[in-house]
Amino acid sequence: MKTNTFVHKYLKGLINKDDEVVDMTVGNGNDTYLLCKLAKRVIGFDINKEAINNTKERIKEFDNYELILDNHINVDKYIKNKMKLFIFNLGYLPHSKNPTTTKGTETLVAFKKAYDLLMNNGYIIITFYVGHKGGFDEYYLLNKYFNENNILVIEKYQAKSSILEPITFIIKKV
Repeated sequence: MKTNTFVHKYLKGLINKDDEVVDMTVGNGNDTYLLCKLAKRVIGFDINKEAINNTKERIKEFDNYELILDNHINVDKYIKNKMKLFIFNLGYLPHSKNPTTTKGTETLVAFKKAYDLLMNNGYIIITFYVGHKGGFDEYYLLNKYFNENNILVIEKYQAKSSILEPITFIIKKV
């Protein structure tokens, strides 16, 4: 099963129309689109203006979202209430003219802030695209943090076709 199929199947079982959720890396808007269909309110972040524009076009039929052009490490400047779910798709915007990549140290800060803003029994879905430069380093840094801080990983998924396939963690805050 492809990673995005796995993630979208999981999302459908976690989110309902009463939930407020955050897409920490909107990219081309595919996750944001599904979240807009499922949730009451969606807040999306990206550091790349092209990603914000792509997502805005992708979700134009909805009105339950806010897109923020900023680094996800600043999530706490925009969100003050507890959220049901945060989703991260790490790496870079495919086919972008501006190949900015996520960085492990920034992603760790963003994860910690998201975890603090997560309601009890809320979820973080984080997908590491390990096939790009820095992808494995980002994965190892966060995986180490999860292990050292008793972060509850309820599911870990990687398609078995290659070691370079994305790795997804489903995290639950209890």
